[in-house]
Amino acid sequence: MTCYKLNTFLRFNLDKKFEDGYWMKFNYDAPFWKRMEKLYYIIVLNFVWLLFSLPIVTIGSSTAALYKTMFSLIRGEEIHAFKSFFQAFKHKFLKNTFVGIILIGFSFVLIWGHGFYLQLANNISNIFYYIYIFVVFLFIMFMIYIFPVIVVYDKNLMDSIRLSIFLSIKYLPFSFIMVTINFFIIYLCQFIIPLALIAVALIVFIDFNIIVHKVLKRESTI
Repeated sequence: MTCYKLNTFLRFNLDKKFEDGYWMKFNYDAPFWKRMEKLYYIIVLNFVWLLFSLPIVTIGSSTAALYKTMFSLIRGEEIHAFKSFFQAFKHKFLKNTFVGIILIGFSFVLIWGHGFYLQLANNISNIFYYIYIFVVFLFIMFMIYIFPVIVVYDKNLMDSIRLSIFLSIKYLPFSFIMVTINFFIIYLCQFIIPLALIAVALIVFIDFNIIVHKVLKRESTI
């Protein structure tokens, strides 16, 4: 009789705990699993970005697609990594590709000009090199803002460029924070090889989070 009562008691409590969810260890709405889901998308989207950027000339459209997909992820919208990315990749393809070509071209000009301005600094005055560093910093800030502006705002290319420069200067403290974070991640990639495999998507995710929550909300855009 005692064994029967004990068995009944245990079965009742186990069934009750199962009904109450004690055995449901994987609550996918929990913060931990939400973070794991975002990490999964960061890893996958970085791979897809690399795949679509291979022709080099398409790096603009590929980066715009990465920002567009990340924007949906940040807003909590349901996305399908490859499908969502490919749809964003096709959207305004020529405009985004042209932006990418401009950024690549100007980047090469700045890299090539480094030695030239360094020589000017050594032969004439350091002011030339300081001007060069200032231009490089402005260009990096511009690159951080241009694709978020293209994704969020429906503007032509020149208006997008002007707005990107305006926002990067208006919110200079946040711009400086993003530049610092980006360089820190790039620096860590030298020592943490797995980080290098997701660096671009991670930088985009962090930068766009800051832009969405600290810049665009103050501009009453979203």
